[in-house]
Amino acid sequence: MATIPELTTAEEFETICQEIGPCELVRGEIVKLSPGGLGHSEFSNNVAYLLTKWAKSGGSGRVLGCEAGIIVEVGPDTVRGADVAYISYDRLAKGKRPRGFLRVPPNLIVEILGQGQGWRDMVEKAGEYLRMGVDRVWVIDPDAEALHVFRSDAEPKRLTASDELSDVAVLPGFSCKVADIFSD
Repeated sequence: MATIPELTTAEEFETICQEIGPCELVRGEIVKLSPGGLGHSEFSNNVAYLLTKWAKSGGSGRVLGCEAGIIVEVGPDTVRGADVAYISYDRLAKGKRPRGFLRVPPNLIVEILGQGQGWRDMVEKAGEYLRMGVDRVWVIDPDAEALHVFRSDAEPKRLTASDELSDVAVLPGFSCKVADIFSD
């Protein structure tokens, strides 16, 4: 009789993930990831900078980067590493920094489509974020210099470099050109 392998929990994953290197926990299984390249890092940083500048000027919330661990599903557990996330002080009070992976849904998650990463996986990941209560998911496609906006109440929307990026409901007062994400 074959034995069924035991699934890893978010708590177990948290204690070992730093030793493994880039990885996520997907329905209890550890999935190794490759490190992001130059463009991936640069575009993540550009988005984090634009959002941080906006968030600090209005005192509305905090911006997380560097593959922030977010528990998106429980039983079996899924922990995703968001490229960039914004969470308002309404959802996580100013000064409150719980230890470990984030369990509160951010208002916005930003993911950069990586080398060799397919759209099917990215759409699945966006769906996980939306089901956990994230309001918006931006998926940045570096090759097309485009940004796709996912939300639970509408079809995804594709923006190109010449488009203005804003969202009054989630990021009141934030605005930039999509091209700003791809600038050197």
